[in-house]
Amino acid sequence: MGIWQRRKKQTAEPEISLLWEKSRELVRRLTAFEERDSFLDDCVDATVELLEADRGVVFLVDAAGTSWVVNARSSGRTLSDAERHEISQSIVRRVLDSGQPEHWEPDPSVDGTSSAIAFGIMGALAVPLPLHPNADGPSAGVLYVDFRDAEREVGERHLAFLRTAADLITLMLERAHRLQKTQEELRAVTSRSVAAQLPALDDLLASPALAALRDEVHASLQGRQPILILGESGTGKTLLAHALAVASGGQPVVRATLGSSTDLNTIVSELFGHERGAFSGALARRTGLVEFADGGTLILDELLNLPQSAQQLLLDFTQFGEYRPLGHPHPLPKQSSARIIAATNANIDVALAEGKLREDLYYRLSGTVLRLPALRQRRGDIPSLAQATLNRLDPHREWTIDASLRSWLTSSDLAWPGNVRQLESVIGRARDRALSKDKQCVVLTRAHVSDGDVAKQACGPPDGAVRINAAQISDSWRRLRERQQQLEESERQLLEAALEKHGGVVARAARELDVPRTSLISRLQTLKIRTREP
Repeated sequence: MGIWQRRKKQTAEPEISLLWEKSRELVRRLTAFEERDSFLDDCVDATVELLEADRGVVFLVDAAGTSWVVNARSSGRTLSDAERHEISQSIVRRVLDSGQPEHWEPDPSVDGTSSAIAFGIMGALAVPLPLHPNADGPSAGVLYVDFRDAEREVGERHLAFLRTAADLITLMLERAHRLQKTQEELRAVTSRSVAAQLPALDDLLASPALAALRDEVHASLQGRQPILILGESGTGKTLLAHALAVASGGQPVVRATLGSSTDLNTIVSELFGHERGAFSGALARRTGLVEFADGGTLILDELLNLPQSAQQLLLDFTQFGEYRPLGHPHPLPKQSSARIIAATNANIDVALAEGKLREDLYYRLSGTVLRLPALRQRRGDIPSLAQATLNRLDPHREWTIDASLRSWLTSSDLAWPGNVRQLESVIGRARDRALSKDKQCVVLTRAHVSDGDVAKQACGPPDGAVRINAAQISDSWRRLRERQQQLEESERQLLEAALEKHGGVVARAARELDVPRTSLISRLQTLKIRTREP
């Protein structure tokens, strides 16, 4: 008696009610995902777990007939490249060719099964994904699972369950593909819309206090060298960058908000794009911001948010205009002629000294350095900036600012740590107070503002922070380090508890913590917390 006959005698066919219950559980899991970049991991993980399979793989095929692995999972983790090859490609190919599901068990007497047996495959199921043909997305696919336990029976009801899973995964795939296209279209439309509403360069630089800066800006319009804009937070660096790009004719203008991600794949995908199948969940090719900005301008907000590894990639791009999307299959890199305008509110000298900014990247980006003065250094501009804010907030009402409020706004007692952004916030609240008392009001006075409007955003440290004086620097530093260590230990305990609750599956822990999966993985690596992820 062969192994498969023994296995079938020992294990009864699952009850229909059990498979219905598993199907309901699958629906519940697949419709509960929140994080787009990990949903396919969750889909395959749920399918593998509920079938008690060992491995699950999703293959996709485009309209040209090119196939690729978009996702491969086992026990809540991504399969390595070597493990991806240890599946039955012939089963997948037969399903792609026939469009019919397949339930396979090895038979040593039949040619063509030896490779699967060599991989340790004791059973496999594969079903087609009922994708709609799409010229710019996947047009066909296969959901594959296999089993490595010789005592594990796989029956026709398991195949029926897998077909249900394939239908649900197809809905998710097509939804994600449409969402990605919509987001890219929206990004382009939003960029054009925002640019149309921003102030012109001459309007931004009209103040006599900006005369020196105006000369430097006009000189920079004559070439295509990178520009580095420095200044405190809220001084208008991004507005100046946009206006510069438009005035120089550097269209399209694409803004990269770099955020605080330390995950290199996330940053590279955003800046340089990725090819389909470059990583788990990469359903289709993504156009990076560098490619969008080809021939135009790429604005890099908060340059120092880039980790050192990403700074190296950006350095290569600034030197040669060359870049490689994730998964780029060709030996030659891609090219983009985008001009870079970078901005940061950091102290560049300190950042260079502490190694937060690569010195070679700084010299590449500082073809022209523009320094925006703080608002307290240009108090004479405050009344006109306040009036411009009122005109923008309420363009159909002829607001004016009386002498008492003008005097208070320009007082040397106000440090304006938030600069122009803070001034706009103060004026917005003053307008709201005025209209709450008198719907017909058109004059802002000192009575419409309070000292707390500025005090809330004062220069001092936030609640609980160390107030430092020159005589206490070493003690302040020691206390700060102690608090930082305590905070990291609390964070480590919380993350370990979240992982334990979710069986070590990072995607599920990330959903509960309401953070991106890639950011959580990066933080776990920093804290040296081991996970089931590769």
